[in-house]
Amino acid sequence: MQVARVKKEKCSTADCNRCIRFCPVSRKDQPVIYIGRNKKATVNEELCNGCAKCVRICPEKAIEMITIPDPVDETAVAVEETASVATASSADDAAAVPAATTAAEAPKQTAPPKKKETPEEKVARKKYEHSERVIRTLIASLLGLAAGIASYFLAGTPSAETGVQPDPFLGILILLIAIIIQRTIFLLIKIDTKKLGKKDWFYQAFITFALWYLTWTIILSTSLLAE
Repeated sequence: MQVARVKKEKCSTADCNRCIRFCPVSRKDQPVIYIGRNKKATVNEELCNGCAKCVRICPEKAIEMITIPDPVDETAVAVEETASVATASSADDAAAVPAATTAAEAPKQTAPPKKKETPEEKVARKKYEHSERVIRTLIASLLGLAAGIASYFLAGTPSAETGVQPDPFLGILILLIAIIIQRTIFLLIKIDTKKLGKKDWFYQAFITFALWYLTWTIILSTSLLAE
């Protein structure tokens, strides 16, 4: 496998640091390229994935790609040597050795490495999540507004003395419908509801309730004052 290696005599991190800033694999808790004790950039070869981006952006050409033995290949060779020695050492264990050798020689199946998110992908994801949040808030607000208007007109004529409408519970029923129908609307406009947690649904319900309550209250108060 190929990894990056820094030519110490050519590196000058005091004037550059580009390889450290732009390495797509580095993280704060696991830096791939860091400044060593000699004040030079140093590559952690165990974490390097061989993308060669640092080689391309280094203005001093102080980084080169080298080939090192693959740890998986070394392990396979060691397993094969151990198995052959074990086979030759004892003829009595001939029946058990083939099974053990087969199991040892078979490479362990590991999950493919998870693709690490690049800074550009992270920015794009955050923009998408923000726009999706704005759309969900707008839907909750419009449904709350419509529910408040419908509640006023369907709950009956308010009493001139008390200002209470004959069927206030009908307005609560309309509010519940406005909250529940949001899941269907999200599915129609291709919003993944599986990613929404309890806090997200509580937020949707609260926005709908707030707009429903304010709209119904304002219209009812305005109608009573007009009389």
